[in-house]
Amino acid sequence: MSDFVLDSDVLIWHLRGNAKVAALVSTLASSGRLAVSAITRTEVLCGMLPGEERGTATLLDACLTEPVSVEVADSAAALVRQGRGKGVVVRVPDALIAATALLRNAPLYTCNPRHFAFDGLDVRPVTH
Repeated sequence: MSDFVLDSDVLIWHLRGNAKVAALVSTLASSGRLAVSAITRTEVLCGMLPGEERGTATLLDACLTEPVSVEVADSAAALVRQGRGKGVVVRVPDALIAATALLRNAPLYTCNPRHFAFDGLDVRPVTH
């Protein structure tokens, strides 16, 4: 059984009823375990619209939420420094999400692959 890490945008498109993204999430859930970073969970909850509370809670609770551990924090900091060395500004939330996927050795599904151009990260672009 494989793990799949989902970025915030994938969950949001799913919650907003995008059939293509919802089908992908369903396919992934049937073949493995869905995981999200605690950062992703926070981002999704921050963007929740009135009336989305129940669906959002159901979707998030179906995913394993990975905490921001010391190992994740240290790995994320290394990713930010790696980007800085290449002249690229890396947002800390993106680095934390990427570190979560890297440490789980799991692909990261995102609609914004350019945010996750890190060495060794298996990024799976999602179109919506």
